Amino acid sequence: MSRTLTELANASIQSLLDRLAAPATPPEEYKHIMYQLGFEHGKALRDKLEGKSVGIACTVEDADFLAQGIIEGLKGSVSSISVACFWNKRFPGDETRNIPDTAPIQRKYSEPAIKSVESLIVAKSIISGACVVKTNLTHLIRESNPSMIYVVAPVMFTNAKLNLEKEFASDITRRFSYSYFAQDDQKSADNNVIPGIGGNVYQRLGFEDQDDKNHYTPELVINRRRNLSSDESTPFSHA
Repeated sequence: MSRTLTELANASIQSLLDRLAAPATPPEEYKHIMYQLGFEHGKALRDKLEGKSVGIACTVEDADFLAQGIIEGLKGSVSSISVACFWNKRFPGDETRNIPDTAPIQRKYSEPAIKSVESLIVAKSIISGACVVKTNLTHLIRESNPSMIYVVAPVMFTNAKLNLEKEFASDITRRFSYSYFAQDDQKSADNNVIPGIGGNVYQRLGFEDQDDKNHYTPELVINRRRNLSSDESTPFSHA
């Protein structure tokens, strides 16, 4: 097992990654660490996104922690932020039959402005097989045409870039830019990256399983939907 840290991973971030991976870290602390790592990602992207309209795409489990941190880290630097949140249900494939994992979208919350953003951030707590990111990004690209796509995660598996990029045409992949703090190259018997983010993210965040997390509506979505609905000139969609 080996972990490669990127130039973004200063001593403070390394400490956060260690606490994230530690089995004894309780859910409430784990959530706060995810928020802090998101905030660090937002700060790291500020110069690249200065003055731009930005969309943030996240999954339901990442919305209140990683994605919220990114939003807070970007504040004051971008011209606007819009959000899309996805409830995915992941189904394992079968490598022996060359059947990939799938992660169909069960529900989504999407703000209209995300269709016209200049830059899109696709945020995920960890990118391993990349099927969730692929599914959600494919959906967004059908509706928008961002000039840059930032794939953002605290941790990535060593094959994640290849797995993601093989699913898209070159005119899309040339817009990709990756931002992550650590890359790991080993998985456990239950297919979790080691040390990764300390196991199954749903359980580490306090959910029983992916069905349990798919019944959750993030505070980020609730608050943004409320704010948008109070502005009669700004429509919104929630499917």
